[in-house]
Amino acid sequence: MVTVLVPGALRTEVGGASKLEVQADGTLRAVLDEVDQRWPRLGRRIRDERGELRRYVNVYVDGEDCRVLSGQETPVAGGGEVQVLPSVAGGSVEQEAPVFDGDRVLADNFAPWVRELGLTVQETGPDWATLRLPWSDRLAREGGAMSGQALMAAADTATVIAVSAARGGFVPMTTVQLSTTFQRPVLGSDVLVTARLTKLGRTIAFADITMTAKGALVAHATTVYALL
Repeated sequence: MVTVLVPGALRTEVGGASKLEVQADGTLRAVLDEVDQRWPRLGRRIRDERGELRRYVNVYVDGEDCRVLSGQETPVAGGGEVQVLPSVAGGSVEQEAPVFDGDRVLADNFAPWVRELGLTVQETGPDWATLRLPWSDRLAREGGAMSGQALMAAADTATVIAVSAARGGFVPMTTVQLSTTFQRPVLGSDVLVTARLTKLGRTIAFADITMTAKGALVAHATTVYALL
């Protein structure tokens, strides 16, 4: 058994818990793999879609920074302790940096039919956001490929999350234009949807969206949003 200590800024991802008990040990990677499985929202805050530690998160194994040890291959024995701490300006950990909660924006501001797509926020930055659209037979059109409407809705949603991340929280907005080009069919695979803001003004935003499945580009979109 290994104890994972959760900082205050990330406890909303695990129902407010400050400590988690995991069965996995051996390496830090094994511990984080179990965190991903049992608490996926927290897991996405610690590692990116490639499984690498996010640059703004520090992970300590029994008080030692894993980055000066062996990274995710750092040994973790049974009874060990793993501590997660967000990086903050100036290197201090006395105050925890606020974390933009894209999944909360999704849950609080989108219609039920959008939420039923199963979209999750994988990562956000100062002018971009990556969402995952999970494969579902419900989203397949005749012939078995994912519906273009689902992909367009995902692109539209990713733009909202990107704008919200840039603004530090959700702001009312509406779609002015959405143009999509489909490159290849999606069959039985999740889609990563990355929206990058190309211009963000006081009343209007422009974004470029790429949609990939198994590393291949499946669709590309551009959007224009009016900020209300």
